[in-house]
Amino acid sequence: MSAPATRDRLSPLAEAGGGSFPGDALLVAKKEVKESIFGVRGSMWAVVSALVLSLMSYLLLTDAELSLLDQSEMLYIVTSLSVGLGMLVTGILAGDSVAGERERSTLESALLSPIRLGSMVAGKVGAVLAGWFLIFAVSAPYILVVGAGSTVALPALIYTFVLGTLCVGGFAALVVGMSSLARSGRGVTLGALAIFLGMAAPTLLGTVLQKSWFGTVYNALSPFAQARLSLDSVIVDKEPLFIQLPHIAALVGFAALAVAFLAFAARRISFEGGE
Repeated sequence: MSAPATRDRLSPLAEAGGGSFPGDALLVAKKEVKESIFGVRGSMWAVVSALVLSLMSYLLLTDAELSLLDQSEMLYIVTSLSVGLGMLVTGILAGDSVAGERERSTLESALLSPIRLGSMVAGKVGAVLAGWFLIFAVSAPYILVVGAGSTVALPALIYTFVLGTLCVGGFAALVVGMSSLARSGRGVTLGALAIFLGMAAPTLLGTVLQKSWFGTVYNALSPFAQARLSLDSVIVDKEPLFIQLPHIAALVGFAALAVAFLAFAARRISFEGGE
């Protein structure tokens, strides 16, 4: 990318930066959202997510075997799929957040702008998290339609948003931290996909294996599993909020660890930018 193009791309930050931490972070997030979420990539992921949710909803309502499932079980599948899609999309977006800037030779110029490093990183995480909000907005009508007539449709929507935001937000912070340490956005994206598959693939295992020691360890360590277990408890078993507190606490812990890792990784951005 040429120097004039780089300056043009960063000029809004250079002119308006240097304010408060929240203000600068919001400025970066707006710029990133405009480029990614409101661009071709964001539209593409919204369409892909809608197609996946439409296909799953159609199969649940029309397939001879799947249609025998209880409505609550169908709703649980759709909500879990929504969170999974959110993790997938944000992982791909986050992989390019910092390492992509480094590959395009715009990172050092961004670091020289008045925007503080912490505000820049927080803004990038916020922009990536906007991808989850987009997926949730696409998923909400499917959740309400599949849950129509039941008493758990609205709780399912609320819990999907809360649990999904904690799970996806922590995953976004983790991947942005990885992107801060890496030089290749493609490598980070592949790593994020591998982590996502490691979190999600065991959900496809049989009931017997999920109840074994392996399933116990997986459920304890995987934030996606914690979100799924809570959704299952709320939607299928209709258990109250206090039963969900251990799952929510586990997701809060995961998000806190991911943010701590991001804070550590962000310091490396400054070091590499100054080399």
